[in-house]
Amino acid sequence: MNRKLLLLLTCIIMSTSCFSEAVYVSSSKGNDSNSGLTQNAPLKTIAKALKTGDVIYLKSGDIFYENVVIRRGSLSKYGGTALPVVSGYKRIKKPNWEKVEENIWRISLTDGNYTGFDRRVSSMSNNIGCVHEYDKDLIHGRKVQFKKELKEDWDIWQTEHHTKEETVAADFDYVYLFLHEDPNNLKLEFSTGFTAVEISNATIDGIRFEGFGFGISAGSRTTIKNCEIDAMGGKVQITSGYVCYGNGIEFWITKGLHDALVENNLISRCYDAGCTIQGRVDSPRNIVFRKNTIVECCEAWEDFLTNQDPNMKFINCYFEDNIVVNSGNTSGFGYKNRSKYCHVLGNNFLGNRGMVIRRNTFVGGNFLCAAKFDGAFKSNIWIDNTCYIKRGEWLLRCINKGNEWIKVPTEKGNFATLAEATDDAINKYRELTGDTSTKFIIMKD
Repeated sequence: MNRKLLLLLTCIIMSTSCFSEAVYVSSSKGNDSNSGLTQNAPLKTIAKALKTGDVIYLKSGDIFYENVVIRRGSLSKYGGTALPVVSGYKRIKKPNWEKVEENIWRISLTDGNYTGFDRRVSSMSNNIGCVHEYDKDLIHGRKVQFKKELKEDWDIWQTEHHTKEETVAADFDYVYLFLHEDPNNLKLEFSTGFTAVEISNATIDGIRFEGFGFGISAGSRTTIKNCEIDAMGGKVQITSGYVCYGNGIEFWITKGLHDALVENNLISRCYDAGCTIQGRVDSPRNIVFRKNTIVECCEAWEDFLTNQDPNMKFINCYFEDNIVVNSGNTSGFGYKNRSKYCHVLGNNFLGNRGMVIRRNTFVGGNFLCAAKFDGAFKSNIWIDNTCYIKRGEWLLRCINKGNEWIKVPTEKGNFATLAEATDDAINKYRELTGDTSTKFIIMKD
């Protein structure tokens, strides 16, 4: 990264944390009638704190069942090393699943039998993304479109209405679960349909976010560092058809999107991308993801600039020095064979739009997916990455037109040796993508 860009990002961090009164918040010790101006008189809720000041400190280890909209200042921790937790999980108090068909169970989401994140402002918040066995920390929940598709353990279903015209709030009053065992014997909670955080002109440092229908929606002049983002997504997107979605940290490209740093975070078990910049209306500038660890997301990284204007590009945008483990193999949600399982999803019209992917280490899982638009598979600028990959996994797959893919071969085929067959596959990958620098290391099973 050039010195000018690094200086600019440092100024962003400093400017979002100065010249504002500190406010302390503790869900375990606080009271919203307190002043919140000292650690001995903390407020109880983040919502109250956001009305009180700009520099907000959450008590280490406390759990806050809230979602956050922060437009200036900072959100960080005090009082210890454990991260405060902002949670979207809605936990069953007393299991009362009813069996409605063989291996199909139903439970109400509106009867008050819940602790945790139990917002009743709208049943749309019950547009759940996953089921969490909290004593085992296991994520379940392949959300199916139709009730008749409930066929495998942990399949879940809520409604067959998926458009804005059809959907009503009551569609999400219940969740149906396919399970051979009795769920009343399990310790379960649900992720809720809210976005965990909307942030711009602000810094978040050292907070854990978990169990929401969407992760962090970020805008200009934003810093996100030293955080944990886990179990995001899976809810139904109410649009013109059936789509489930949910990213960990997303920058949606609005007009003039610029200047952000995402650094040293742990991002795990996201239904879609762990990290992404996507949209179509402008050229994002100075957005940097670096030194993050991304684990078991459907994709670790997605860049998505769907505009036919050749002048729109990623300007000084980097995905660099990150460690990616088992993304491109599973989303942690129980889905099988999703076409988008990959470490990197390059989804740009016109091919290469200037997004730089460099010095990252990818371990386990499939490598690159691309939608074969006008620019074929040349979607990014690749510099000195390393990928540890197993035989049988794909180096490249097209997710839109046909079933084009290049896999790491398991047999020598028409070649004299398996090594020659492997070299041929890698060379074909390089020719199609323009990536001449990524080092591929074949892992043993």
